[in-house]
Amino acid sequence: MDIEALIKNLEAVNDSLQSPTIRESDDFKKCVERFQAKLADLIGVYKSSNSENTADLNKIISDLKTILEEIETLSSHDSKVLDFAKDIVPIK
Repeated sequence: MDIEALIKNLEAVNDSLQSPTIRESDDFKKCVERFQAKLADLIGVYKSSNSENTADLNKIISDLKTILEEIETLSSHDSKVLDFAKDIVPIK
């Protein structure tokens, strides 16, 4: 998996989640904040580029997928930008 490309896609998702028209409820906002924190974790672990971090990367990517699925559930908008979440599969 190309982690750098994944990070760019997730940053684009983050930008779209900042739209005032998409932020609806406190639960949604908290979910977005969790997403942003996990994205920051992913970037930090990726930048450390340590081969020992593979398990950390897998866990973070799995958590991001779960959070994106929650965001999609909480959003009443047809957020096509989240469609790729189902394709996020951690490296084994």
